[in-house]
Amino acid sequence: MNPKNNRAYVLIEIQPGKEREFSEEILSKGLILDSKVERMDFVHGSFDFIIQFHGTMKDIDRRILGLRNSPLVRKTETLVCFEVFTWEDLVDRVHEQE
Repeated sequence: MNPKNNRAYVLIEIQPGKEREFSEEILSKGLILDSKVERMDFVHGSFDFIIQFHGTMKDIDRRILGLRNSPLVRKTETLVCFEVFTWEDLVDRVHEQE
């Protein structure tokens, strides 16, 4: 994978009832506008938000640390993609193993 094209997903649990404040904080930090955030979803489950970042690992790490410093964040979990496969790549690999 191109080092400038890394991807990471950050699962975020925030303080109950602070969804709007957290969204406003993300916007105020410019994370959405600078296009480093590919997607931000509000979800139901163990976490409240999932944010998908892209860029260099140094840039992604810096942004994740910035998120974790928010007083609204209770817990995070980071998933870093180490290799990207297309559906066709996966099908080809399965057929190679047969």
